[in-house]
Amino acid sequence: MRIAAPVPSWPMSLWSAIKHLFSPEPIATRDGLKEFLASRSAFLVQKSIMEYTQARSNMMFSTLLSEPAFLAAYEQARWGSYPAAFSMIAEMAEGMIRPHAAGSALDLHAALVDLGRSVFAAYPLPSGQGPQFWTDAVEALDRDLGVAGLGPPKQVHEIALARSREIFDRLPVHERLRRHDFTMFRNTLRFHLTGIGTEFAERGNMPVLVKELVRQGSVAQRLCAPAPPLRKTHDQG
Repeated sequence: MRIAAPVPSWPMSLWSAIKHLFSPEPIATRDGLKEFLASRSAFLVQKSIMEYTQARSNMMFSTLLSEPAFLAAYEQARWGSYPAAFSMIAEMAEGMIRPHAAGSALDLHAALVDLGRSVFAAYPLPSGQGPQFWTDAVEALDRDLGVAGLGPPKQVHEIALARSREIFDRLPVHERLRRHDFTMFRNTLRFHLTGIGTEFAERGNMPVLVKELVRQGSVAQRLCAPAPPLRKTHDQG
């Protein structure tokens, strides 16, 4: 009996090649994580603010986009909300990486704060913000990650609860028009944050990523540690 030749598996090979071509790179380095956090924070703010504003203004939205006053208010809302969005996504990443950082949670915390400091330092001071804006952003990130580290990682959609009001209060829509919309807007944030969390869970190479972050976090902690007090010598009395 003749055995039929195997059928070439080119369709699967072609699909694998296409998937590889269009699939984003895995996140396995500090720089990769830095780019992800920075870009997805901007996306979360812009997408949520724009969707809400478009829904609230309805047919007037295209007119608003040509109004300098609205554009200025939108820019202030976007930049003013960026630290809160960054903190949410950093906490999301911390919650997924922490299970791989047994015994090194403080180093992971320090690495993420240092990463946030690096991201914020690359941006100019936003219009309308005080000189301490980015310094306050780093301190808030440190605080939020510290609070998150006191308990088990949260579900991604729960992370938005803590600072969603901060973003809502900055929306470029009059308070009178949005006073009943907070829950709707918060759910929008939670929806988009969950999508970002799904992407990170798929792309993040946690075992590799945690090694680099813990190593760099350990260095950051040593650099930030206060110098030990000088010991007196006999000559000093």
